[in-house]
Amino acid sequence: MKLLLTQPLSPVSNKIHSHKASQGIIYADQLKNAGMDVTVHMTGNQLFDYNAYDTLALYHGNDWGGSLNLFGGLENYANIEYIIALSNFRGAVWSLCIDMPNYHGMLWPRVEKAMREGKKVNRLWHDVNWVGLFDLQERAITYDPNLAKRYDKIAIGDSHAICMYRPGWMNVSTPFKTLHGAINMGFDKFIPEGEYKEIEVYFGNIDIRHHLMRMPDPVQATKDLAAKYIQECLRIKDLYKANVTIWEQLPIENESRVLPKTGYYKGVPFTGTQKERDNLRKIFKEELKKGPIPVYEWVDHMINDKGELDFEFMEKPKSVHLSRASYPHWTGSDWNHKSMSAFNQWGVQPATLDSFFQ
Repeated sequence: MKLLLTQPLSPVSNKIHSHKASQGIIYADQLKNAGMDVTVHMTGNQLFDYNAYDTLALYHGNDWGGSLNLFGGLENYANIEYIIALSNFRGAVWSLCIDMPNYHGMLWPRVEKAMREGKKVNRLWHDVNWVGLFDLQERAITYDPNLAKRYDKIAIGDSHAICMYRPGWMNVSTPFKTLHGAINMGFDKFIPEGEYKEIEVYFGNIDIRHHLMRMPDPVQATKDLAAKYIQECLRIKDLYKANVTIWEQLPIENESRVLPKTGYYKGVPFTGTQKERDNLRKIFKEELKKGPIPVYEWVDHMINDKGELDFEFMEKPKSVHLSRASYPHWTGSDWNHKSMSAFNQWGVQPATLDSFFQ
């Protein structure tokens, strides 16, 4: 079975610094390590017919919010060819980790209305197989790459937790989940049913960024949260009879860092100065190290001479996560080259001379 992993409306970014692309590459790596023949459709590769593949694995992004933003509008949207390719695909369809969104319902009414009202639309919208797109959605199944091959090692956390991935481990990343919220839910809610020998946990960056400096006594609130963190880790250690490790939180970057509005809370990108938040991070770490749960210390090399998380290690061009090039165990950089080789196998023209020689 030949499987193509792509996004529904565009290829996956070929930039190693893209946080969104990193989750897609991790899914591809999980599927490959489960024995599947996987190609990732990346930017720079012009593939407009997916029918050379048996299965289409659709990655909707790690920030899917349920709606579409067509940059350029119906007249100037640049990726219609990929929607056409999607609508003409005849094979099996996997919607990765979420139920298949209703792209037909989000696109066709807008296109049909604009055409009916005589508004300018790109002529390529006429080439979309709208019946085919609807049928593709109907036959899509929801598939979790974490379950493609089960392991007895798992890493869980918020959106930062994808940096914990490496082959041989399951990896569950839950965007926007605070440590406070995860403790209230119970960490076992993020762990697929099974037996585990190793569990790694990575929460708390969001709490430090947005919440702890809002407390009447931020230092005491930090110590209290660290104590609850340790207690919850002890609970799942006993529940699964597994070794549990906590990952220390990231240092705090310079306040000039640009964040997308999706990273704001109550209208602001953070609460507290860089120094105040980084002080809480250090207190948090010291409190964790007093407990019986091992703490994985891994961030010091990313701190610059100003005591800040250096932008060089972060996703580009903005936001709060690490670049995949900075992941401590695995970067997956070989996927960028493997995908080009696979496309050449199908006789697809490389997009640039540089990519041909690469």
